Formats: sequence, C-alpha cells, structure tokens
Amino acid sequence: MSDDEDILPLEDQPLTSTTALDATSLLPPPLLARPKHTSSSSRTRPVVKLVVTSVTRSYSEPWRRRTQRESGGTGFLIPWTDGSDGDGGSRSTSTVRILTNAHVVRNASSVRARSSFGPHVVNCEVEWISLPLDLALVKISDGDYDDFCKGWGFESNGMSYNNSSSSSNSEHASEEKFKEEKLKEDKTKKELKLLSLSNTLPSLDSNVTCVGFPMGGKQISVTRGVISRIDVDALNVLRIQIDAAINPGNSGGPVFDEQGQVVGISTSVILKASNIGYIIPGKVVHMFLQMCRDGMEANLEDRFCGLGSLVVRDAVNGGTRLQYAAEDGPKHVPGITNLGILGAQNLESKALRRHLGLEELNLSGGVRIVGSRSNQEEKEKASVTGAETNGSSSSSGLQCNDVLLAINNEEIGYDGTIQLSPTRPDERINFRVLVTSEKVGTKMTLDVLRSKKRQTLEVTLDSSRFLVPQYDDFDASPHSMLFVADVSLVGYYTALLSPSLLFVSPLTLPLVNEKKSSNTKLAYTDYYKKQRYGHEQIIVLSKVLNDEVNVGYHGWANMILKSVNGHECQNIQELVNVLTMKIQDGTLEFHFENTGSTNSDGEADWLICMNIQEVSQSESRILSRHMIASWCSTDAISREVYLEVEKADFTDVEKSAAWSTMGGLRKILCRDK
Repeated sequence: MSDDEDILPLEDQPLTSTTALDATSLLPPPLLARPKHTSSSSRTRPVVKLVVTSVTRSYSEPWRRRTQRESGGTGFLIPWTDGSDGDGGSRSTSTVRILTNAHVVRNASSVRARSSFGPHVVNCEVEWISLPLDLALVKISDGDYDDFCKGWGFESNGMSYNNSSSSSNSEHASEEKFKEEKLKEDKTKKELKLLSLSNTLPSLDSNVTCVGFPMGGKQISVTRGVISRIDVDALNVLRIQIDAAINPGNSGGPVFDEQGQVVGISTSVILKASNIGYIIPGKVVHMFLQMCRDGMEANLEDRFCGLGSLVVRDAVNGGTRLQYAAEDGPKHVPGITNLGILGAQNLESKALRRHLGLEELNLSGGVRIVGSRSNQEEKEKASVTGAETNGSSSSSGLQCNDVLLAINNEEIGYDGTIQLSPTRPDERINFRVLVTSEKVGTKMTLDVLRSKKRQTLEVTLDSSRFLVPQYDDFDASPHSMLFVADVSLVGYYTALLSPSLLFVSPLTLPLVNEKKSSNTKLAYTDYYKKQRYGHEQIIVLSKVLNDEVNVGYHGWANMILKSVNGHECQNIQELVNVLTMKIQDGTLEFHFENTGSTNSDGEADWLICMNIQEVSQSESRILSRHMIASWCSTDAISREVYLEVEKADFTDVEKSAAWSTMGGLRKILCRDK
C-alpha cells in the first residue's frame, strides 16, 4: 500500500450518495490531495520517551505497598515561564517543561526522559498534575538541566541551536540542499525544539498525526488518521475521538494537525472497539497550563474530604500544626469545575415545558435543575443549628426547579446541548463543557427561569467534590483503621483498623476497582456521582480479617457503616473519636447497611457485636500476625484526639506508645470516664 493510501484511507470507501454531484466535490479539501507536511524532525525531535518507576498503594490492605513496576509513556517539550504575566513574574531555573498524561507519571518514584533521536537520558520530577484532567507537567531535574541542553541542542535560555548530530548528517548532502535546510532550520528554531499548542478545536474529518512510543517496538512511532468526533467524557470534559492507531505507550504523546500544531494529547483507547481512540484537546491543555502558571493549587477542602492533614509536632516553635498529607508530592491543580448543581433534566416533554412556564414565555430551550449544593448545605446547617427553613435558599446560585436557559449568552437546547461554536452551528455538544472548560474561580452569567420569571445570576465556579473520591492521591487515599475484630471498614479518605480486625476505611473508587468485582461496583453505583458536603464520608466494611474474636462475621464485606453504639459518624475521624473517647467498657455494636437488601422497614440493618475488653486483649496479637505497625493511619486521628492525648497526665514514653493501638489510646482518653 502506498503512503497516500495510508494517509487517505477514506478514498477507498465508496460514496453512498445518489446525487449527480461529482464525488470529489463531496470530499473535504484535505482529502483531495496529499497535504504538504512540515518536516518530520520538527515533529519528532521534541518528543521524548518517559520511563517511569512507580510504587502503588493497596486499598484493600493499606498498611502495605505493592511491588514497584516500570512502565513507559510519551511526553513532549513545551516552552515554559512561571508566572501569569510573563513580564516581571518569577522564572523557573529552566525554560522548558515536558507535557504528558497524569496516568503516565502518577505514583512515580523515578521519571527519566529519553530523546527520540539519540541516547540522551535525563532525570525528571513531576511538578504539577491533574488526575481529573489526566494531565501532568514534568520538570527536568536541576542537576540534569545542563546535560539536557547539550543533548537536545538548547542554550541555557531555552533557545535552540544547531546540534552536532544534525550537521554531521547533512555533510553527505549537496551544498545547495544543505543551505536550503539550514535556512529553513534558522527560520524555525523554536519549532524544532518546542511545540506550539492550538487553542481551537479541529474540524471533523481533518487529518491528524500521532507521535509516540507505543508497544510493539522501542523506537518512535508515527500513525495517521482523522478527527472522528468531538464529544465529552464521563466528567463532561471535552474529548476528541480519532481513528488513528494509538496503543499503550502512546499516552502523553502529541497529536498534530496538518500545520504542525499540537491539537491534542493521546490519552486513551477503547480496547474492544476498532479504531476508537481519544485525545485531550488543546483547549483543555491550555487551561491546565494556565492554572500551573498561576500557581493554582488545590486546597485542603478539595482533597481527601478536607481531612487530608496530619497533626504533627512543630520542632522549631513547639506545639502542634497541621501538615498537608501529600506535602512532598507534585502540586495538584483544582478539580473539574461545577455550577453547584446535583443534576440537570432535559425538557423534551411538552407537558413539562408547559408546567415550568416555558411555552407561556415562548422560550425555545433550557434544562431543569434537579437539585443544588446551596439548598443541601442550607438544610445541613439548619439540622445543626435547629433553625427552620422555608425551602428556599438565600444563595445567589442555582436552586432546585430553576430552568437554566443560557450560560454566558450561549443558549441551551431542550436536549441539554449547545452549539459547538458560532462558526460550527450544525455541531452540538453537552452544555456542561461551558463550565468544565473554565478554571475554578471564573465568574459566569446565567439566564434562569425561576418561578416562571426570568432572572440573571452571576455565579463563581467551584470544583466538584464527589461523595465517593475518584482518584488515588487526589481525593482518595488507602489509609485505614483496623478495629481489631478482623473486620475492615473502608470509608473515604483514611482507613481504620479497629481492634477487632474490622478494617474500616472510606469508600473510594480506587478501592472498588481494586476488588475487581462487578457486584461490588454495582452495589455503590448510586453514590459515585453524588456531590460531597462538608467533611462527610461513606465508611464501608471492606473485609473481615478472621480471628476467634470475630467468629460469626467471617466473610462479611462491602457493607456501609450506619452507627457505632448509637453514634452516627460523619467521617473516619469521628469514628476514631467515638471508639477512643465516647464508649465505655461493655459491648461494641456496629450497625451496617448491606446494599441491595432491606428489612420490613425498607432499611437494611446488619449487626456486629463484640466485647470491648476481648477486643483490646486481642489487638496486639492480631496486629503482629498481619505485620501491621499501627491500628490506624496517622491522618485518621483528629486534632481533638491529639490535643487530648497531649494534655493528659502521662509520660512522653507512654503517650508515644499509646498511638499504635486503640487500647493504648483508650487507656489515656477514657481514664476519667
């Protein structure tokens, strides 16, 4: 097959149209003739192979880590300057970064970049990462930056210069050809080294070229195809579908248009389908890079349900302070933005439109808001203060039963779609891309129909906070609590091994995926897309670590914790507080909801009872048997518990020893109760 056939696969497909038009007139211009591509070296030279050594954590047994593994991916060089203004902002030690997918470098203990044109290898560090967007920014280690400049042909200021290898190769060319190539090289110095990103969406059926290091060989690979579809992913973020062959190893590689600009980054493929791959469009990449330049780091409330902090001693100033749980890792940009709504209902039903007042006002589109975060937060506040609510929110945001007509003057159709762009009115896409394509803190104007009256609202975008954390090391972590009864409770952020070997930890999507059971995944389906309010977590009985102290409960798993001795625990830190400070000697009663089963009252209620003295006596034995250092992860301990231990009348040695077992903490915290 000729090169032309590889590039233009649609030429071989017969047209089904029966019109009298010339067949060639129906084809888009790129398919009528082979386009003149830019030099292949200008595309491949900035592309690097990333060799990553990673150590992942176990969610089912969070007291251990898995064996390290080595994997490969692709990245490419882009120009970089810290600071959003570009003049007067602080500059980094290097003026180049490597852009890649987050899943290529997540949990990395070592990252090395190898050039596509020589044996040059440099060490790298993951500087910024966004797991929801699947993007990462990698920095060349300061100690290897000089080696990078020499190997890749860069000066210290980031400008390219002629590499000796390219000049030696051109010695064999004719003098005229050499002069022509040299002139072309001088005109495009930067492009040969640093790639430019397009901020516009490519047209359907336009040609694209994918470059990377996929499986099947060790050298760089180039494949071609067309833009098949522009759509959104499961989180309503822009995604582009292509039919070019991309495979494991292509992840993080650039996808070029015919002008040599990067229109996207290879990210995923449907394995059981034919020629369905996905790339992250340049528009989303630009948003990620701007957040990195602006130093927009996700705050504590976005990560780990707001509980992702450790109470540590301040060795310099004395006392205690809160330290971020992942302080030494890469910086995370905020998550995907959200309007603060729980969902939107299409209005394709005429009766529903008439009921909401759209036909009366002759309105031609919109979606109904099925619930809002502001309504829910007001209800929760009222439940705490005891104040009554009238069902309406004082918030300026969207409310339940509002009809959202337009966002920033972009009209929303009855089916929940908008025009892809003013110049492409025949292409439509989910209206949520107007939100997910913007940064946290962006202000948007909403045209709303509320109680059959039109209003204009101005809202500030916030990030989505899911009730079930979605991403390891962003909003989820496999830390635990073991209540020594050989049962494992799993909740959102931290995990707790309670002294009956009940393994408790927050419910997270990584935990569910690790179980590799379709039944387990289906059991929690209703929780996955729900938004979180405050510090709430779902605490789940993950499994029972069998022992004589928990006979009768062996094999129990995947049950949601409802209460402990009548105490309803909002999160795992509250559970630790209850177990160590609020329960006296006697029987421990754990009430669980088993998803999918109900009693006569319509609510499941499974009960685990254990004697607290027997549990405390078996704790050390069980921890030793399973080689577990402590009954709970450090971040399951609240500041309240920590301060209570600090002010207790015990020696420092006794206090230090108390942290490793629940019985030790109870000895200190329950002394006067």
